[in-house]
Amino acid sequence: MSSGAGEWAGAKPTGHSRDTPLVEGLDPKLVQVNVDGSIPRPVALREPLPAYELPAGPLGIPGTALRAYQNAAGIMAREMPGCRIDWALIASIGRIESNHARGGYVDQHGNTLEPILGPELDGIGAVAAIPDTDHGRWDHDTVWDRAVGPTQFIPSTWNFYGADANGDGIADPSNIYDATLATGRYLCSGGLDLTNQDQLRAAIYRYNNSDAYVQTVILWADAYRKGVSPLPDSKVPIGAPSPPVVTVAPPAATLAPPPTTTTPAPQAATTTPTTKPSTPGVTTTPTTTTTPPVTTTTPPTTTPTTPTCPTPPTSTTTSTTTSTTPPASPDPCAPATTTTTSTGVKPTS
Repeated sequence: MSSGAGEWAGAKPTGHSRDTPLVEGLDPKLVQVNVDGSIPRPVALREPLPAYELPAGPLGIPGTALRAYQNAAGIMAREMPGCRIDWALIASIGRIESNHARGGYVDQHGNTLEPILGPELDGIGAVAAIPDTDHGRWDHDTVWDRAVGPTQFIPSTWNFYGADANGDGIADPSNIYDATLATGRYLCSGGLDLTNQDQLRAAIYRYNNSDAYVQTVILWADAYRKGVSPLPDSKVPIGAPSPPVVTVAPPAATLAPPPTTTTPAPQAATTTPTTKPSTPGVTTTPTTTTTPPVTTTTPPTTTPTTPTCPTPPTSTTTSTTTSTTPPASPDPCAPATTTTTSTGVKPTS
């Protein structure tokens, strides 16, 4: 056992009930800030657990990330056998914190190919105010600390739990092998036995004091234990997939009724125009009426081709072509149905 591991394993156990959780799993005095620097929300402000479903089909984990989780669990089994942590629990944390280092976007040694950083811990909003403690070494910020790496440790916490799991001589929070071993140490600290459900929840609450977080970690760990498939490491960073989007059909559109046109009432019983009829095709009927004036003789029903109007058009002198051009304005003397004109008249020889 290395000197760092010996110091960690020999740390004084945290006071807690071994079988009975206290406030959400542990003494609330011990929960001052989550591992990523966020502030636990008061119990009165906690939202109900959201509905959450795992994706359909077998679950996959990028190959390097899967090896890192299994490696961390193997080291923990040797260093802290009483904790009995398994790789699936560590994998669940890795999935939630960074989607397995952004989908396995790491090099052959497990180093992330781009920084994975949390927000500045400047005390604004739901984060603690933690001034810089690492001089920007891990989080590249010389003013405020930020959570770093695949499992999101803040530098001050990393200084105690950080581990060199790949044997390169550096305990780097941006290396997935080192970060996952540190996660195992953090969850097992205080002499917990994670096969005990109360102590399991206490350990996860310590990582992130949120009901929804704890429930989600347990759900994913159980799913991973049922079997996973190794996936190729991604060539680009990939965020965690969003929950399935439920498409709701829009409500049926309600068509407004067409606007109504108010037709003014006739001023007298008959509204005969005062002007004389002109040539066919010109009408003087007011546009506000829908029927011809009462003085206009309706076309005879027996002979629709010869209406009794002044100077009616003579259809017998035209050519046999029946597709004549209609007048620009409706002729009040024309038959009511214009299609009967061409079918009812035969050309004369």
